Amino acid sequence: MKIVVLKISLIALLSYLGAIGAPWFFGTTGGFYTLGRPLIASALVGFILGDMKTALEVGILIQAMYIGIITPGAVMPFDVDYIGYLTTALIILSKANPNIAPTLAVPVGLIGVTIWNIIWVINVYFAHRADKYANEGNDKGIIAMNIGAQTVNFAMRFIPAFLILYFGHGFLQNLLNMIPPIITHYLAVVGGILPALGIGLLLNMIIKDKSYFGIFILGFMLVKYLNLPIIAIAVMGVVLSVFWFKFRGGESYNG
Repeated sequence: MKIVVLKISLIALLSYLGAIGAPWFFGTTGGFYTLGRPLIASALVGFILGDMKTALEVGILIQAMYIGIITPGAVMPFDVDYIGYLTTALIILSKANPNIAPTLAVPVGLIGVTIWNIIWVINVYFAHRADKYANEGNDKGIIAMNIGAQTVNFAMRFIPAFLILYFGHGFLQNLLNMIPPIITHYLAVVGGILPALGIGLLLNMIIKDKSYFGIFILGFMLVKYLNLPIIAIAVMGVVLSVFWFKFRGGESYNG
């Protein structure tokens, strides 16, 4: 039990370090944009819990699901950091089917967003106090307000994550045992659709000329019907791209 508590504590700590407001791991770049990515979070959870295979299966599903998500002005529709750490850990600790991870990720992400909004509301107090101390030239006051805001951030990220993992995995395990297999099957089917929806939203955002969707259809057919590995198809894509730009004579693309 002590080892499980230690592992859960470590995962909860990582969920704090990967949060958008945590400055300790090279700021936002090393924290939210590295530790907070679902695939990296899943790999770390798999290493801690000793089940890398399941962790990466979950990580790939939820990374594809949220691959197009952006956080303009730190406004998050879903908390991908919480999703990456908590969903993967809950699936492994509950010995659940990884295919239901996308379905489980939705409520976990909403919990994370709710907590994040509460943190922002509380930290308004520290921001205004820090402004006041800045006008007064009070360096110690400014430092204290920064420490106070970060303490709130740590407490609001670490404690809920620990409680969800400590009590949640047993609850999820019992809940899955109570759910009829046919419902679990349909949850897995819905979970499989959500990553495809995430990829579709990303492509719809980055591709201006819809005829280029044919390239992705060709890639899908190469994988599905010719069983070619992704690396081989990526190399073919690079070679074709080089020839494409060479024979177009450097003509610019105008969309």
